[in-house]
Amino acid sequence: MAAIAGGDGMPAEPDWAELYADDLDIALAGEEWGVVTRELQALNGLSVANGNAIKRLVQFRVQYDRAAKHVAEHGAILAPTSRKTKTGQWNPYWSVMRQADEAIRALEAELGIPPVRRSKITKVVKTARKARPSDAYLGAPRS
Repeated sequence: MAAIAGGDGMPAEPDWAELYADDLDIALAGEEWGVVTRELQALNGLSVANGNAIKRLVQFRVQYDRAAKHVAEHGAILAPTSRKTKTGQWNPYWSVMRQADEAIRALEAELGIPPVRRSKITKVVKTARKARPSDAYLGAPRS
């Protein structure tokens, strides 16, 4: 299989101000974009074609961060809202956080970011076999 030219390069960073109104979200998105693109560049897995997947990954990471802050502040179960009900209610941000986590894991795996998945986007470097004392006893290694 031969490689097709034209897929390499840095995808254009989205204008986060168009997507987010909060300055902290804009800053976080820009920071996450840089983290992901540098990681993929180091793995030789960065291409213009990955731009949309990276954008979605960053958006889910921002959503996860928002939801995680709310859950950390209020808990996974909210206090009862009326006197009649004595049981708490699941925090909706908990569900958002969990769904964002699933999407993040899927996109990271697709892009080859987790160490377990890196072999799918990088070439395996074969190293020369080191001679061991047992080789002389057992004979020359067979191919």
